[in-house]
Amino acid sequence: MIQAGDQEVLLSDAERLAERIRAEGGEVTLEIWENMWSVFQMMSDMLPEAQEAIGSMGSFVRKMWKL
Repeated sequence: MIQAGDQEVLLSDAERLAERIRAEGGEVTLEIWENMWSVFQMMSDMLPEAQEAIGSMGSFVRKMWKL
């Protein structure tokens, strides 16, 4: 799983990483969050989007680990 904000300085890096994983036959989930920036998840006490992103991470882990 890759999460990035659309205001992220390294957004293109996240997109290229996801493309490369897919090209190599890997499975990847890329989430691009609107109006968010680098490490926005660290502000979960103030941003509902950050809380939602963290919840999405949890769902991804549960799915991958079949929990």
